[in-house]
Amino acid sequence: MSNRVKFGISAPVPGESVEGLINFVSSAEGSGFYTVWFPDHMVFMAKRMTPEVWSVITAASVNTNSIHMGTIGDAHRIHPAVMAQRLATIDHISRGRVFVCLGYGEKMNLDPYGIKWNKPLTRVVESVQVMRSLWTGNSVNFDGELYNLSDAELQITPEHGVPIYIAATGPKALRIAAQYGDGWVTNAMPARVFAEKSLAVDEGALQRNSSLGPIEKTLFIFVSLAKDEDEAYSSIEPIKHALVWPELLKDSGYDIEIEDQYKGLAYTKIMPNDTDMLRKFKEMGEKYYSRELMLDFVIAGSKADVIKRLESYVEAGVGHFILRDFSPDRSHSFKILSEEVIPHFRSPG
Repeated sequence: MSNRVKFGISAPVPGESVEGLINFVSSAEGSGFYTVWFPDHMVFMAKRMTPEVWSVITAASVNTNSIHMGTIGDAHRIHPAVMAQRLATIDHISRGRVFVCLGYGEKMNLDPYGIKWNKPLTRVVESVQVMRSLWTGNSVNFDGELYNLSDAELQITPEHGVPIYIAATGPKALRIAAQYGDGWVTNAMPARVFAEKSLAVDEGALQRNSSLGPIEKTLFIFVSLAKDEDEAYSSIEPIKHALVWPELLKDSGYDIEIEDQYKGLAYTKIMPNDTDMLRKFKEMGEKYYSRELMLDFVIAGSKADVIKRLESYVEAGVGHFILRDFSPDRSHSFKILSEEVIPHFRSPG
């Protein structure tokens, strides 16, 4: 893979069958992607098939040799000791090709099941501390605000190490990602905004334990690739309400006064069975997210357009892309991404 940048791709969840997801990982490996990222959800807004993704990753690891696999999820649903054991086991099965990303959490995955959604950043920090402590193989005593361990140990530990990414966009979360994460993952945003947040991560990393090494800066970005911008944008327009985080608008220089009825609506707070909330969420996108704004937050256009935008993000500090493909013809875009876009970034210079 290129020394300049890594390319990952988001698995087609929800909607794809379990067998289809396993085959997708194999295809991604054969097409030059470094990582496959699975959204770790109970449900989605789109009511389509949503399997338990760690089971899929385990199965896919048996059928592949080099690609790295992991999830973007939360720290609320699984006790960190249980997660540490699970990840250590999959590390053995995959021969060192598993990672995890922990984030703030989403209402749809927690509230309907009575799972507490409290102190999310504290929970992320303590989860990371518990997992890494247990992975030493030593007996662990941990007295935290949310977790308490007494003479606890695991009887399996990773053979190769399991990278922990932390998802962050806000100032406090960025400091936590910089201090505790092997990698930092953030959402779709203009390259200029990523550059600013990257500097905040660099500042936060001054408090980082030197044993962690440099932090990997990762961007989750939506992509639509077609013959031209108009065709590429046609597949973005109907779902634009779900592709922009409203809290990033001000950071991006968009002085938009959103009506009170739409304030507080964000993907992390949407409930799939609340039809009124879903209607307002879509209305908000239609009313406030212009084509110009959307083309600032997502990558849409021809192959040349996509390469140019990716280059701008590399210049802003991105070291690892997670591409979520919403192209009109995804089989065609997958082929172009793997055969022409990724190889462009393998070239010297």
